[in-house]
Amino acid sequence: MVNLIKQQFARTREGIMKALEDVSPETAKVIPDGFNNHIQWQVGHILTTGELYLFPGKGTLPAEYATFFDTGSKPREWTEGVPSLETLFAELKEQLVRIQDIPDEAFAEKLSNPLGLETFGEIAAMMAEHEATHLGQIQSLKRVVQARDV
Repeated sequence: MVNLIKQQFARTREGIMKALEDVSPETAKVIPDGFNNHIQWQVGHILTTGELYLFPGKGTLPAEYATFFDTGSKPREWTEGVPSLETLFAELKEQLVRIQDIPDEAFAEKLSNPLGLETFGEIAAMMAEHEATHLGQIQSLKRVVQARDV
């Protein structure tokens, strides 16, 4: 089961990287009508929530990432200090290496604050699903923005 979860993270991150290959920093900041955020927010949100749930108390991201990318945050309210798409892209790659390095036995650990889930493995599986959902959002945003620019 652990290998399956790690493979899912790898596949989804590969999909994210592929989807971002031809996205310019300007395109990544377009919020189309009917959407609350943009591609850059989606990428930052994946990164930030991954850090929060997979590396609680051991994260490597700056604290202000939560301000920019937590659920309910709004890119329209950003002022300055937001990490670039290029930075987020690099951090996604680095985070995947850390995910792959999580010891297999950690997935069986019982949670002290279960959130309706009992083990770290259940949290990891939920996060893999979460990332796949946001990959779909990235792909949708990309299509909408590119169709608008045609």
